[in-house]
Amino acid sequence: MQDIDIFSKDCPTRFNLSVISGKWGLLIILALADRSLRFSELVRTIGGISERMASQTLKYLERCGVVRRRVVQHAKPPQVYYELTPLGRQFVAPLSQLVEIANRNVDALIYHHD
Repeated sequence: MQDIDIFSKDCPTRFNLSVISGKWGLLIILALADRSLRFSELVRTIGGISERMASQTLKYLERCGVVRRRVVQHAKPPQVYYELTPLGRQFVAPLSQLVEIANRNVDALIYHHD
């Protein structure tokens, strides 16, 4: 495995990290942490996300190998579920810790003045 320099403009990891750690990617990963969800359930769970943004972010996360799209064909109409892959599950703990740190320090983050 090659050494990755995240600060290099040619770093292949940058885009994936921006999707995973971005507002919607983070929320989608955390929403899927405990169970798989249908698209409509996911949109309802994440306040403020549009269907278009949810769809786009899910496609990126699927392409990165973080989210799996599963179609249940025997349902009429077929149902589509989204779930984390084993790789995606690895992001749950660090992202949860990030949210926890932000929540613990919400006052300092909001009211910080230089």
